[in-house]
Amino acid sequence: MVDVRQSSRALPDQSNSIAFKPVVTTTIEADTVLLEPWLLSENDLPWLHFLFKKKYDSRFDSVTTEGWYRNIVLKNPMMFYPIRLANSFLIAMLSTLPWLPAEFDCNIICVCADDGAMWETVKLLRASIEWARQRKCQYWLLASDTVYDLAPMAKRLNADELSPRYRIKL
Repeated sequence: MVDVRQSSRALPDQSNSIAFKPVVTTTIEADTVLLEPWLLSENDLPWLHFLFKKKYDSRFDSVTTEGWYRNIVLKNPMMFYPIRLANSFLIAMLSTLPWLPAEFDCNIICVCADDGAMWETVKLLRASIEWARQRKCQYWLLASDTVYDLAPMAKRLNADELSPRYRIKL
């Protein structure tokens, strides 16, 4: 362990030396267009709770979601791709069939944005497509459970519509 002590006096101001001064930056909505998505971490958990609760209200189970996020998503970086921007996040997951273990699909299992930031998700979706290509996936599938119509975004990404053949609502 290293102990770093603060100087008892201020450093002298020398005009010919390089001085390090703190730079205060703020991120405004227009700046988020320039940012690349970054990986989610455990530090993002309070923000994820806030956004999930806001978007999924009574259907949101915080205990189960936190356990899944901490113990499954974050501990399997080769199978999950959790990314975010300032006001939105996405979790992609690789899946395969047991009888075709070399053929992977990338499933977008969760995409969520705060109010007024739905446009950020297009950047996240494009990043997940690139991740799927790097992982040599055969298909990229958008199946996030959301109340919003994802068709305009899917069409913007040149995705084909896929309908299940049969289902039973239980």
